[in-house]
Amino acid sequence: MGANSLFNQFTAMYRPYIKQLQPIFDEFNLYSAQWLILKDIAMNGPTTLVQISKRRAIEKPTTRKILKVLSEKSLLHIEQGSDKREKILSLSPEGQELYREILHRIEQVQNDILQNVAISEEQIKTTVQTMELIHESIIGMEDN
Repeated sequence: MGANSLFNQFTAMYRPYIKQLQPIFDEFNLYSAQWLILKDIAMNGPTTLVQISKRRAIEKPTTRKILKVLSEKSLLHIEQGSDKREKILSLSPEGQELYREILHRIEQVQNDILQNVAISEEQIKTTVQTMELIHESIIGMEDN
């Protein structure tokens, strides 16, 4: 096993995982990309479009379009930043409630998935640390 196997397993797992979550997103009329940005704001707010784009490794125009949709759904609270072009983003009360509800449902799916495999807390911790290191490396490569 080598690096290729690691990345193959990650990419093989991603689509089926998102497919498991899709009914939840459909129920709340969200796309997975919208959920990821909503979650990013919940975890890192208050924040800005530029910060979200960097953390999520997506282009600013794409981030802007998703934020526009979330704002139209009244899920965001937007304040003027120190620069007229900068907007400070956080979740509105409706956004916070939606985030909590979807997160709870996603955690149920995740727990169901993990109940089907014999994986220890230590293995989960090690895997998370490994994925974080790889993510940081990839993001660092993009910054160069």
